[in-house]
Amino acid sequence: MSVAKVTVVPTASLDYAKAEDDYVLLAAGPARHLKAQTISSLEEELDPARFVRIHRSYLLNVDRLARLVATDTGSTEAVLLDGTRLPVSRAGAARLRESLSHSRDRRL
Repeated sequence: MSVAKVTVVPTASLDYAKAEDDYVLLAAGPARHLKAQTISSLEEELDPARFVRIHRSYLLNVDRLARLVATDTGSTEAVLLDGTRLPVSRAGAARLRESLSHSRDRRL
């Protein structure tokens, strides 16, 4: 008899989530976990002040964002504190700017 393994990933340790069909890949530091859930339903469960949909396939923990960079092709990438690069859509960039401006207002 096999026993299912459950790993608890605290949202504070989550760097980003990536859509993988009907699963999400949860990235927390070097660890990667697959969860049977859609990215849209995960987005509804996470704090919108901390997690922003930057692309149709990615949710970003804004606390992990180091900078945004323009690529040679004219697209935008989010560079995380650990150097990971994630694609950012135009709509995602607008949501991210909005979120960052609100978080800056809260810190003042």
